[in-house]
Amino acid sequence: MPQEHRISARTTLLSVNVQVSVDGRKWTEVEVRDISDGGFGFVSEVEFERGAHLYMEGDVSDFTRQMSISCDIDVIFCGKYSDGRNIYGVKFLNMSKAEHTGLAVFIELMVTKYPKLLVQ
Repeated sequence: MPQEHRISARTTLLSVNVQVSVDGRKWTEVEVRDISDGGFGFVSEVEFERGAHLYMEGDVSDFTRQMSISCDIDVIFCGKYSDGRNIYGVKFLNMSKAEHTGLAVFIELMVTKYPKLLVQ
């Protein structure tokens, strides 16, 4: 798997539903691999270029709480797994302060409750 670099702590997820779009009209479901308060990593059959500006909508859940997120994202990392699947790293843009704080608290609670989810 290609190497990527991330500044903030990240966690894998128990349950997440995210879709991304280039134009805000045609949406693609993606498989989220990890998330932090700065962005997330995902796998997709659709190919995106590094630097691509996308829109995302999604729900993050640990089965006891759920949080919805809707914001712009930029692709900052592109790679491929050995099986040919595309993997991406994106950063959140234009996320409201309330969403950013809520996501940071949500991740902290999730990692506190399920410490094995923390990605080193």
